[in-house]
Amino acid sequence: MALHDDDLARYARQLILSGVSEEHQEKLADSAVLVVGAGGLGAPLLLYLAAAGVGHITIIDGDQVEMTNLNRQVCFATDDLGKPKASTAAAFARRINPSIEITACDDWLDDKLADQIISSGLIVADATDRVETRLMINRFCHQNKATMVFGGASRMEGQLSSFRSGLDETSPCFTCIFPDISSASQLPRCSEVGILGPVTGVIGSLMAMEVIRQCLMPDQPFGSDLCGKLMLYEGKDHFMQTINVKKRPDCPICGG
Repeated sequence: MALHDDDLARYARQLILSGVSEEHQEKLADSAVLVVGAGGLGAPLLLYLAAAGVGHITIIDGDQVEMTNLNRQVCFATDDLGKPKASTAAAFARRINPSIEITACDDWLDDKLADQIISSGLIVADATDRVETRLMINRFCHQNKATMVFGGASRMEGQLSSFRSGLDETSPCFTCIFPDISSASQLPRCSEVGILGPVTGVIGSLMAMEVIRQCLMPDQPFGSDLCGKLMLYEGKDHFMQTINVKKRPDCPICGG
C-alpha cells in the first residue's frame, strides 16, 4: 500500500531510523496480525502495533473489563467496567490510528474459530494467560504455516519468544520449549500469583517490537528475531537474558 502525505507525517520518526525505508512502512501497512488477549500484555501490544501502522489487526477476547484489570490493562478506564474487552480495546486503538483496519471479536478463541482465522502469512500474538489457548495457537500456527509470537508475565517476571515451525522445519515450536506446560506450573496466571503493571508494559512492548520484526521478515532492519530463542525478564532486579532453545525431535507438534 502506497503511503500518503498523512502517513509520512504520522510515521516520520520511524522512517528516519537508520535502515528503515518507505517500503518497510508499506510492508507494515500490508501486514495482518491477530492479537489473542486484550489484557495486560495485549493492551500495550495492540496500541503500539496500531501506532506503528500495522495495517490489519484483529483483537480477540471473550472477557469483560473488571476493576482488577485496571492496574495494568492500559487501554481501559474506570468508565469501561463491564464492557467487552476486545471491542473496547479496538475503539481505543482506532482513536490512536484511524487509518488502519482493526477488527474486534468479543469471544474466546476455540478450535473452530482458530481454524477459520489462522492462515498462512498471519502473525498470531499470544497475549493470553490460558494454557489451553497457548497450546491451541501453537498447534494451528504450525499446521497452517503462521507465525506465533509468545509473551507471558506473572509476578515481576516475563518471557518472550517467536515460533515459525510451520515455515522452517529446523525451528522449534512453543511445545518444544514448554513440553510440560499442560501442568500450568511453568506459567502461572496473574490472578493466582499477582502482577506488577509495568512488567506487562515491558513484555507487551517487547512483543510489539517482535511482531514488527516478524511483519518485516525476511528483509527487516532491526537485527535478529527471537525464533529459536527465549528472552527472560526479571523486573525485581531489572535483569534480562536471552537463551538459545532447540527443536525437540520428540515434540508431538513439530517433531518428526
